[in-house]
Amino acid sequence: MTASSDLIVRHRSMTDEVTDRIRRLILSRQLQPGQRVRQAELAKMMGVSTMPVREALLRIVSEGMVIADSNRSFTVATTTTPQGIRDIYWIHAALAGELAARAWDMRTDEFVESLREQHADYLAALSSGVQSELFQTNWNFHATIHRAAGSPAITLTLKNTLRYLPDFTYEVPGWNQLAAEWQEGLISQFSNGNREGARAVVADCSARSAELYIAAFWADEDADQTA
Repeated sequence: MTASSDLIVRHRSMTDEVTDRIRRLILSRQLQPGQRVRQAELAKMMGVSTMPVREALLRIVSEGMVIADSNRSFTVATTTTPQGIRDIYWIHAALAGELAARAWDMRTDEFVESLREQHADYLAALSSGVQSELFQTNWNFHATIHRAAGSPAITLTLKNTLRYLPDFTYEVPGWNQLAAEWQEGLISQFSNGNREGARAVVADCSARSAELYIAAFWADEDADQTA
């Protein structure tokens, strides 16, 4: 049975929204590692009851970003550190790099032309500065590569890493320009390069993305760890 566009469920629950917001607070260090999380304060901040906050926290406990204490309270895990962020980006890059390599094997002229068109859309969004368009056009570009790779299992695992990574709505200096460079590098490899070149573009740009994010939100913590 083919899904009808008017039957596809797009609704997100309040718990989904609250979960995303709490992750954002952790990833941007508005909730610090080791900090006790007060459900009532979060509920008041977000304008919701404590029930979706508790449900969201329990979800994030299963992800390892929050610890459930024995007295039914919660604490931000200390595993979110600059090195931990680099590790997550490395995992993400390994998966995305494999998808890029497999897409290289399946490339066609039509596929490369589609990437060029989506890259042009991204550059237009970059010029306009509309963040939602930047997010969507960048997503479309990489989704095209992931579909071409033909590995649903790797793609699903890759998507599962995204909850540990900030998205384009975070104000990270240099990210938008790096995304353009990332796209240009992949187009070049798909056009005139090689399989391992495509993988290398992903590895390099992902590592640089991690460092830009750490510099924006975790610079002091990183300095303490490397001192």
